[in-house]
Amino acid sequence: MVKNILFLVLLFSTLGTYAQGLKVLITEKKRGKRVLLMAENKTADTLNVFLMVNATGYRKSASKPVIKNIPPGKKTPMITLIEMDGETSKYTYDLIVNEEQRGITISEDNQATDIQKNIQDRIVIFSTEGCEKCTALSKALTEKNMEHRVIGITENPVIYRQFMTFIEDQLTLETKIRFPIIWNKTYTIFGFEEIEHVVNELKGE
Repeated sequence: MVKNILFLVLLFSTLGTYAQGLKVLITEKKRGKRVLLMAENKTADTLNVFLMVNATGYRKSASKPVIKNIPPGKKTPMITLIEMDGETSKYTYDLIVNEEQRGITISEDNQATDIQKNIQDRIVIFSTEGCEKCTALSKALTEKNMEHRVIGITENPVIYRQFMTFIEDQLTLETKIRFPIIWNKTYTIFGFEEIEHVVNELKGE
């Protein structure tokens, strides 16, 4: 009996933790060839939400980052995708939630200035949690005495949002957002297959 009670306590504790961790829920509404992605704020506070969709098989490029403030308990449309005839449609997305109000009111001029300070003439690696390639690349660059900066997108969501807006013109229908995202002084590299190849590219060879 004691074991059963203990199990139930642990179960509800786990479920409670999971529920508290869910701040924004992304859902889709499909009407014909149109897919509307909605973001629902599950908290009692206004949240600043960053959504980057990586889509293939759709008419409209979905690689443009979407940033919106979502009121407590409300659903907000984020982006509409339109399927192309004769192609397999699929998408993935990156979602960052920022609760700090100071991250919401950033002017276009400040964004440009801030991001230029962080990446100008540098090699910058944008990494995600558990990204083994991100860690391996940073280690390889360190071993070759190549200066670089690693920016975790979870710890630095504002910088990541600024960067994705900064490179918006480089994004096309064929762009696939893969990590690590590498800024090589003047252009962007999305992921890699062979670490030696990307290191040589960063060295300018």
